[in-house]
Amino acid sequence: MASFEEKVNLLRQSSENGRKPLPRITLGAVNRDGSLHYAKAFGGESVDSTDTDAVHWVASCTKSVTTVAVMQCVERGLLDLDADIANVLPEWESPRILTGFDENDNPIFRPATKPITLRRMLTHSSGMAYYFMDPLMTRYHELQGNSPVVQTLYQFQFLVFEPGERWMYSPAIEWAGEAVERVTSMKLGEYLQRHVFDLVSVKDATFHLDQREDLRARRVKAWVRTDQGLEEEKNPVFPDPIAQDVGGGGLYATVNDMLKIYHGILTGTLLRPETVKEMFQPHLESVHGLDQPHDYSLASRNAIWNAIPNEVPVDFGIGGLLNTSRVPERREAYSLTWSGKSNCYWWININKGVAGVYLSQLLPTGDQSAIELLTEFERWVYSRLDEEGCLVE
Repeated sequence: MASFEEKVNLLRQSSENGRKPLPRITLGAVNRDGSLHYAKAFGGESVDSTDTDAVHWVASCTKSVTTVAVMQCVERGLLDLDADIANVLPEWESPRILTGFDENDNPIFRPATKPITLRRMLTHSSGMAYYFMDPLMTRYHELQGNSPVVQTLYQFQFLVFEPGERWMYSPAIEWAGEAVERVTSMKLGEYLQRHVFDLVSVKDATFHLDQREDLRARRVKAWVRTDQGLEEEKNPVFPDPIAQDVGGGGLYATVNDMLKIYHGILTGTLLRPETVKEMFQPHLESVHGLDQPHDYSLASRNAIWNAIPNEVPVDFGIGGLLNTSRVPERREAYSLTWSGKSNCYWWININKGVAGVYLSQLLPTGDQSAIELLTEFERWVYSRLDEEGCLVE
């Protein structure tokens, strides 16, 4: 029988059954008691080291890290999950909802009737939306001259639905990171360094490669899948340098950094047990937007559901998508998962005490071959654990 590593390389290189080859990937997993710690890179070239200290732009996997910072502030009484966020972010006082455009392409707004709360922000049910998620937002973006994505995160200060009405992927966690900055009088990166990274010995995570040239030198190549195959992406996928600490997608880190943070969640090092318990519960007032996976393109479905099968019901916890029933041979019910644009993925199974991460630098997002390999990796991780989540020797 082929070893897991042999199977990974076969899946990476195979073009059978329409499967498309994958560039370098890095896999990692850890369990609560520390008996499992796996980190391995596959597919590096001579100028692209397979060492696990290579640096990745983890894109929206940043959201899980920012969520830890937000929930620490909730524990300290600096933020309130259910208070009007306008108390901290006055930009969102009296929010407006975009309803359409007049004959001159001027936007039409109406006032929202419900407040934006931190709970709604952390579950992408606040009414905010990334411009590519909603046709009205897409039209607005076009009329504004197709501003760079990072600008839209903070400039588009309006909603597209009533808070709590549905789920839609949004820059709300970018704004939640901004809330951390307001209540702590620290940049988000400084806060994370003091209150998250230092607690779990993370040394190589940053929002700013220009401040860590040693990390820039270890950065993994970026790739784009085209009709002709894989092509190296020479231009920065994310702005570098950048002024903001973008809490929804700006972090650079190694696989071991990410595993240390997930282990800190599993062990209660970073958050109180009652906080962790609350995060791994369903929080949506309505699952509209997550109840019909077939409404999305395959790439979008993969980016949202990751390795969760369509037939498994989901909700949203604080920090990630939540499967509300067990995935056979893999994660338990009430596990969290999310992804990043560059085909980065993570999951945390709090009940069994195991977490995993898949890092790559491949566009476009939601790559089907990546999801297939992620699924096999997760299955392999669970095959090595007993019912209590301990490593079986």
